[in-house]
Amino acid sequence: MAPSFARSISLPLSPSHKKASYHVRSVSLPCQSHPIISSVEEQIQAIRTWVANPEGSLAWIEAGLAQIEMLHITLEDFLQLPQTQETLCQATSLDQLLDDLLQQIDTYDSFVSTIIDLSQCNSEVQSVVRRQDGVQMVSSLRSQRQVEKEITRLTSILKVLTKCRHFALVSDTKEMEIAGIVMDAIRATSFASVALFTGIRALSSKVTTSLKPSKKLMVNSFAKKTATEEEINALGRLQEFEECIRSIECCSERVFRSLICIRVSLLNFTT
Repeated sequence: MAPSFARSISLPLSPSHKKASYHVRSVSLPCQSHPIISSVEEQIQAIRTWVANPEGSLAWIEAGLAQIEMLHITLEDFLQLPQTQETLCQATSLDQLLDDLLQQIDTYDSFVSTIIDLSQCNSEVQSVVRRQDGVQMVSSLRSQRQVEKEITRLTSILKVLTKCRHFALVSDTKEMEIAGIVMDAIRATSFASVALFTGIRALSSKVTTSLKPSKKLMVNSFAKKTATEEEINALGRLQEFEECIRSIECCSERVFRSLICIRVSLLNFTT
C-alpha cells in the first residue's frame, strides 16, 4: 500500500444521480426468489457504496477492481440459470448487450496497454532522477502526462455506458427483466470503472506534479555527484507509484478477462 498517495476524487455525478443510476429492479419472474439474483443486486449495491466513498488510495482502487470481479463472477452464475438461458436465447436485446460489453472489453484492453505505458514512463522518470538529467526529465514527464490524457479519453468512453438506456423493440416482460439485470451489471461496471480510471489518473498526476520542484533543481545540478534529499524523496514516491501500477495492471487484466467470459456466455445464446 502507498498511503502517501491518498487523495479524494470528485466524481462526475451528484449523490442523487448516483442513487438513480443504481435503481434496483423489481423482478417479477419465476426465478425471483433465486439467491443468485439477490447476489447480483447485492454486488451492484456494493459497487454503489464503494463509488460513493472515494479515497483515491491504492487500497481503494484495488477494492474497486475486486468488487467488479465479484460482480462479474455472480453475473456469470446468473447467466447459467435455466430461466436466464431460456429467456435470452435468441432475445432481441442480445445485440445491445453484446455491443456494450464489446465496448467495455475494447476500453479495458486499451487501458491495460496504457497502464503498461505508464509503468514504462515511471521507470524512465526514475532513471533520469538518478542521473540528475534535468533536460530529459522534462521530456519524460511530458510523456507521462500524455499517458494521463489517454486515461482521461478512455474514461470518457465509459461514461457513455453509465447512462440509463432502454431496449429497442423489446416487448416481452420476462426478457425485459432478465436483460435489464444484465444491463444493470454492465452499467455498474462502467460506473465503477469511471471512478477507477479517474483515481488512477489522479495518482499519476500527483506524482508528476510533485516532481516539478525536483526538475527545476536538477536542471541546475548537472555537476552534482550526490543526490539531494529532495531527489531521494522523489525516487521514493516513484518507487511507491511503481508498486501501485504493478498491482493495478494485474487487477485490470483480470477484469478484462472476466468481461470476455461474460460476452462469450451471451454469444452462446445466439447459436
